Amino acid sequence: MSDSPTHQQQSDDSAAELFRLSLSHLGKYRLSITPVNYALIYFYLSGDDLSLNEKLDELFKNIEKWTDEKAKKLFDRYICECKPDSKENEKLRQELLITVANILGMVVDLAGKTAISNNSLENHMKNLSVSKTPSEILHIASEIISETRSFVDETKKFEATLSTSSHVIQTLKHELDDARRQASKDSLTGLNNRRMFDKVISTAIDSNVNEQEPFCLLLLDVDNFKEINDNHGHIVGDKVLIGISNVLKKHMRGSDYLCRYGGEEFAVIMTETHITGAFSVAENLRKSIDKLRLKQVKTGDQIGKVTISLGIACYRNGESAAEIIDRCDTAMYRAKSLGKNRTVIAD
Repeated sequence: MSDSPTHQQQSDDSAAELFRLSLSHLGKYRLSITPVNYALIYFYLSGDDLSLNEKLDELFKNIEKWTDEKAKKLFDRYICECKPDSKENEKLRQELLITVANILGMVVDLAGKTAISNNSLENHMKNLSVSKTPSEILHIASEIISETRSFVDETKKFEATLSTSSHVIQTLKHELDDARRQASKDSLTGLNNRRMFDKVISTAIDSNVNEQEPFCLLLLDVDNFKEINDNHGHIVGDKVLIGISNVLKKHMRGSDYLCRYGGEEFAVIMTETHITGAFSVAENLRKSIDKLRLKQVKTGDQIGKVTISLGIACYRNGESAAEIIDRCDTAMYRAKSLGKNRTVIAD
């Protein structure tokens, strides 16, 4: 059995293509999308009237000579064949022009929508391409308009509803995102908060159990922070915490998770990191803070040297979150008891 397209399939394809090519030719020759121009191009592409095509071929060679007046004369002579004394022909001519104008409007409205390629419209295109009289064209075009107008109206209503719904959904999404950010961020420093820390360390433990991925925990505490508050006030104390958090952020790697653990304590979860790498990160943080010199903006008074004490613990298989935190916390307080401004590795 032959796999070649049937005559009917070829006819269907050419009819649909004819409708599209008409608009394409208007664009190619930069002609205004008017009913008369569209009708001329449409009948030219259908090839039903060789005399019309010869006249149009001459104009295409010198497209700058194309005028509305010339187009109207060709339309009257080859398409409608209107006689000045024929009122019926003139009436039909006007109805055809109005109908073609409506078709163009519908095509523009439906561009990109599924209705432009549905079976019903394809069939109308096929019939329109083989129609030879204005009355036949008028009948088919009227059917197209009747069917598509309802679709367009419903589509516009749907799009309006969808647009409103999308706006509401987008607004709710933004509000939800804001709420989530507020729930996960520390309001003072902008860092992740303790709530998010608890989630991340649980995830890190699960990854270690399932993937055997090592991770280390680093806890650090600002040395003598109570004295800063007592001597300079809590507002200055807050500024110190913000300054320290900014320095810490600059030294974080992409895989590190920094948060404000509480008060003047900060925590860093370092995934895929062994103890030697964690110690190197901790020392870089400590040295950076040790070089930090803060002063009051208004008075210019020096706040004094700010230092931190750090504890590090590498996760051990089977440990709970509370257990690794306790070991790391113990190491941090040992650093303080040994003179502060130092890093201690947990037992």
